[in-house]
Amino acid sequence: MFDKWRRFLLAAMALIVACAVVFGMTAPASAGIQGFPGEETQYHPVTYSGGQIHSRTIEGEARDNRGNILHVWRGADNDNIWISLSNGPAYSLPATAGSPDQAQTGAAPTVIWTDDGYRGNFRIFHTGTDGHIYQHRIQLTTAYELPATLPYATQIPNNARTNTSQPVAAAALPGNSYMLAWNSQTNDDIWTMFYDGTTTTFQSPRLVPNAQSSKAPALAAQVNDGNDSGPWNQVVLAFTGIDEHVYMVRQQYGTSTWTNPKWTEAWTRYSPSVALSGSGYGVITVSGYDFYVDSLLIKRNGEVSGLYDDAALFQWTGYSPLAVISGNSLFYVRNGGVSDGLWWKFVTDFGSWATPPAPQW
Repeated sequence: MFDKWRRFLLAAMALIVACAVVFGMTAPASAGIQGFPGEETQYHPVTYSGGQIHSRTIEGEARDNRGNILHVWRGADNDNIWISLSNGPAYSLPATAGSPDQAQTGAAPTVIWTDDGYRGNFRIFHTGTDGHIYQHRIQLTTAYELPATLPYATQIPNNARTNTSQPVAAAALPGNSYMLAWNSQTNDDIWTMFYDGTTTTFQSPRLVPNAQSSKAPALAAQVNDGNDSGPWNQVVLAFTGIDEHVYMVRQQYGTSTWTNPKWTEAWTRYSPSVALSGSGYGVITVSGYDFYVDSLLIKRNGEVSGLYDDAALFQWTGYSPLAVISGNSLFYVRNGGVSDGLWWKFVTDFGSWATPPAPQW
């Protein structure tokens, strides 16, 4: 009798979990570690000179080597792409040269900063309404201000395109170079493409083997520049699998070979975010099934350990969270919805952590 009752309970629990997946019910909360060391328990508004930033997606942000920060976001009541330098005025980006039209997107824009040995370049990528991937390259003036005339959008070559509602991922690399990653417009494949800043040319797109996702991937890189205590010398790509678990693949910098996808204990219905510090630690951040922020701790040797919950216990509203690392400091950026706006908080300083094991392949 007891065995029959136990089997009944197990069957009932399985049915509840299945219904949660099929019908969008909230799954049980994760049993993660409550917050990183030193993590704040409250968020602060992301601002520009006109007040708090509001958007229908998450933002993008990048810093140059002088600490200037560029915020990039999709409009709250339009599809324009807006930028603000160091919390200054907001400007919308133009679509084409000589045209009064503004660049349009149905997805979150992405921004990185690449070092050219001079003032560098802020590179903004967005998915156009036609699914093609576009770039705005912005170089600050000698006074480190935005140029008087903002650059128009240029299309990324080699027919790079994705679903109109999905962002493109980007990672800055040495020598003014970068890598892009996106989900196929026709199936669940993930593609990457390398831009060589020294020759100003794009390589042909490459398929990431065994990586299948219906969501946009996340991309980050950390390469030794002589100033880091635990350099990675690698590119890390994270994605949500078809089974809604989060996976990670790595590529040693200077090669074109990806590791096999590594299964993690995080699961989500949304795209992940990935960020790497110069001390050998990084995170993959997701909005979990319970809509709380979950961060997987990753190390430069490929180890994934621990699932850290947001110490503020903020529940997401369906937007993918953003993990940002400045130096060795980790920050979260969340979107509470168009009416609530964008918010940020300090999470932890990886520079104070013990140096992890060296990269392994």
